[in-house]
Amino acid sequence: MLIDVAVPEMHLSSLTYECPVNISEGVRVIVSVYDHLHAGFVTGKTESRPDFEIKDIVGVIDTEGCIIPRDIWSMAMYAGRVCFCGAGAALKAMLPKAITDGEKIEPPPEIMSAQGTFHERNYFNPFDEERVNFFVNELERPERTLMLFPTRESAKYFYTHLPKHIKSEAMLYVGGNKMFKSWMSAYTQQSRIVIASPAGVFAPSSPERIIIEDEANPSYIIPYSLNISARSLAGYRAKVLGAELITAGRMPSLKTYIRRFSEARPEQTIKPERKNIILADIHNSRKEEINGIEGNIPLTHTLMKRTYKILSENHNVIWILNRLGESSEVFCENCGHSVTCETCGRVMKSMNDGNILWCETCRKSRELPLKCEKCGYTFFKGKRPGLDSLLEIVKKYYHDVHIYAEGSKKSEMHGLILSTHRGLELCSKIKPELIAWLDLDMELWVQDYTTRYNIFSLLYESYWRGRKRNSDRKILIQARRSGMRLANYLSQGWEKFIPDELKTREEYMQPPYGYVLEIECSKIKRGEILNAFDEAGIFVMDPGDESQPLYVNVQSLDEVMNVHELFGIRSSNSLKITLRSE
Repeated sequence: MLIDVAVPEMHLSSLTYECPVNISEGVRVIVSVYDHLHAGFVTGKTESRPDFEIKDIVGVIDTEGCIIPRDIWSMAMYAGRVCFCGAGAALKAMLPKAITDGEKIEPPPEIMSAQGTFHERNYFNPFDEERVNFFVNELERPERTLMLFPTRESAKYFYTHLPKHIKSEAMLYVGGNKMFKSWMSAYTQQSRIVIASPAGVFAPSSPERIIIEDEANPSYIIPYSLNISARSLAGYRAKVLGAELITAGRMPSLKTYIRRFSEARPEQTIKPERKNIILADIHNSRKEEINGIEGNIPLTHTLMKRTYKILSENHNVIWILNRLGESSEVFCENCGHSVTCETCGRVMKSMNDGNILWCETCRKSRELPLKCEKCGYTFFKGKRPGLDSLLEIVKKYYHDVHIYAEGSKKSEMHGLILSTHRGLELCSKIKPELIAWLDLDMELWVQDYTTRYNIFSLLYESYWRGRKRNSDRKILIQARRSGMRLANYLSQGWEKFIPDELKTREEYMQPPYGYVLEIECSKIKRGEILNAFDEAGIFVMDPGDESQPLYVNVQSLDEVMNVHELFGIRSSNSLKITLRSE
């Protein structure tokens, strides 16, 4: 008979092979692709025989049947379809390399499926300590539970501080080099409770309940080939299993807020106090210039006075500016050409007195070129000063100033801390009395439909993270008109912000009411692809630069799948569609 096989290592759509025996879906087989042997997964049988020679499979790895739990398998097929990457790429993203390489393992023990039908609950409370108490009470119940956190650090912290009697039944699911060991531990049901970062949504633990903490956090997006939210995959998996899904956090995601099958729409019972939110007009600020860097960092008189007062009382302050390095861009003074990364083509930040340039995207560095690559001019200038420049400025006014960034030692953080929004990680430990956003308008410059929601979420987090009832933390926001409009929502709470945001999203058919897709294609195929979308009645946003991707905004993925099938996904040079949202 003929079978379709997904080969993870080849990033191909399913290939067809001849098989002399009856073989079930999900079983791993050995196949030959371009005269090299690879492990693949049987995705089904096919009746139509193509008009070219079909190879036989080389061998069967899983002679006792499919080793992949049915919910994981179903989730992989779903992700491969909606993410336009194919089953093979989805399986590669979800499974340890040893599994996709064909390492022999025994089938899992039989576990009774969750009894009952899928249902959902939610728990939204801004106080972290109260949510932790809620989770601990939930874990006291006997059900097998998968609990997801937005980062490895938050998952590890929760696991480390569990009560001993619960911790004895739990495991911390980790990725990287130890992923196979964690996967096998969950696979053999060694622990009733699995605690993990977003990648833990693939843990083969047969959960009867899935809990998602801080479910609105954008860190749940699983990048690379999938680019889908682990929250959505967890919901799909809970449906397949007939399990319970609990979404929790300080505020709900837009998708959770409008979900029609929820037992109850989330309601906000606790709102920020207006007296703790300070709005400082950025026009009333001192302009600190930095030699060799164009632009300035606004420091309002309100910010400076409040910071001095709190530091003098021996409390901590965090200033947030989402720009690392000395400047966020380096350009030629003659022609304006920006120095870009040799790997990814993105503009680079300056460090080490402008002598070293660093790419935040691919994390590679290079020396400042001796001359402009475009016009040959030998003088460069920075644009938009970053945290390193800010440090030199504030040292003139305050003592005990630190930068918190990747690699910082948390134990040394005290006094005035300069950081990107990552500095919010410190809130639970150092209990800052003031958190200041230095230029909220700059945060809103990012041209993306998710920007307003993500920035509001961070503002809301900065108000509540690590805070207890009756504490007196202040949030200071420096902004102009656009930033002030968003900042004013903070005292009204997400109950006011979310409906207004959803109204705009629905008007422009943006998620969660539609999908945004990025389309990469070869220059040769670009015209054909544009014509195919036009014939399908799908409007394509074309930037006009053939080196840039195309974008489409649709209500249903089925509209795009029909075009996608015309070109296939066998060749990465033909058509690559990435789900940029869901």
